[in-house]
Amino acid sequence: MKKTFYIENLGCSKNQVDAETIIALMEKKGWRYSDADSAEVLIINTCGFINDAKEESIQTILSCRNSYPDKIIIAAGCLAQRYGNELAEELSEADGFIGNRDIYAVPDAVEKIVAKTTRLVSPKKSSPDRFVERTHFYNFPGSAYVKIAEGCCNNCTYCAIPIIRGPLRSVPPKVILQEVRSLVDRGFFEINLVSQDQASYGSDIGTDLKSLLQEILKIEGNFRIRLLYMHPDKFDPSLLEIFRNDKRLIPYFDIPFQHASEKILAAMGRRGNKEKYLEIVRTIRDALPDSVIRSTIMLGFTGEKEDDFDCLMEFLKEAALDWCGFFTYSKEEGTKAASLKGRVTIAVAGKRKEMAETLQTSVTEKQLERFVGKKIEVLIEELIPEEDIALGRSYMNAPEVDGAVILHFDGVNREKIKPGAVVAARVIRRNNMDLEAAYAGLSSEA
Repeated sequence: MKKTFYIENLGCSKNQVDAETIIALMEKKGWRYSDADSAEVLIINTCGFINDAKEESIQTILSCRNSYPDKIIIAAGCLAQRYGNELAEELSEADGFIGNRDIYAVPDAVEKIVAKTTRLVSPKKSSPDRFVERTHFYNFPGSAYVKIAEGCCNNCTYCAIPIIRGPLRSVPPKVILQEVRSLVDRGFFEINLVSQDQASYGSDIGTDLKSLLQEILKIEGNFRIRLLYMHPDKFDPSLLEIFRNDKRLIPYFDIPFQHASEKILAAMGRRGNKEKYLEIVRTIRDALPDSVIRSTIMLGFTGEKEDDFDCLMEFLKEAALDWCGFFTYSKEEGTKAASLKGRVTIAVAGKRKEMAETLQTSVTEKQLERFVGKKIEVLIEELIPEEDIALGRSYMNAPEVDGAVILHFDGVNREKIKPGAVVAARVIRRNNMDLEAAYAGLSSEA
């Protein structure tokens, strides 16, 4: 074999970091990363979080086998970890399956599957975390994810993450610092810290998120840190002081409230309610008036009645979240919620989701209006061919999930607007869920 491979990545940002790390590990073992058409081995990094993600993963495997009947196809990631035994017996379209509890073991597992000495590698324990310099990134230029922890110990009743990825395992600070330093030295501007719950970071190794951020901010350089995913029941208001003291911390808070009804939250294994969660929103905005708050909300959880839904809608109106994503409850085997009685019908859950999304669209559009006339930094992601227009993001836009900044740069040298560049711009209008802005110089000139 020429030892060429390709990875098709599915799922969340944590999965993306895994895929990028696997590429680097495979290259160290003598493999060459290629495109799907020329690669001999196709690795599909699957997601297994909810039903839609499982179906997408299975369909991707089947599609790859149909398109590439003679290639070696390996399913890795969450679905392979959770259902490895069943898949190995029933899904002949894949040549092998590799779980994700130990990504450092993937290259050896690939070689075993290629050699046909095994069909399933399903690690139960992980190797110690170590710094691996990634060589390929799925992000647009200038931005990267850094995973600071694996697994979760919150035990929300609906969530399969602990089943798939295990309990919380924080990455040692020295490994995270090595990775951040490496990215800064290589010119990355936006570094997005990700994990299942950053509010829990370090509780298993005798440290905490605040200490980690203080160490990261000792690194010199022109970069920004964005935090993603903090459980609201563990939100620490004292973190806000660090944001006030160092502008390199992006005032963007991704807090998955999931609901506002105390009854539903309790059934989810959470301790919050409408008032507590509104207080978190107020606390953030009082400390950081320019902050942006994103959340996710689950509709149709078992036992959700009209009054619970009304409570949620009131919360959305009062909280005026800048961004919010909505999804309907997916019954996951092995979770505590799977045995609860009082299921909400798919039709009712879907209707509630539609109503909540309609409300949130109007709220988000109103929230975006406050940026009109303001000067912002924009990280350029791509240029529109043959037009003096670029697409990018500012501090109010997290990768992939939020709107964009549409940058107009009439008459400006396109070399200054290349992907990965950071420029100053003035917002001129809101365009649906995006912002339009005019070029105002390089960021250092702002």
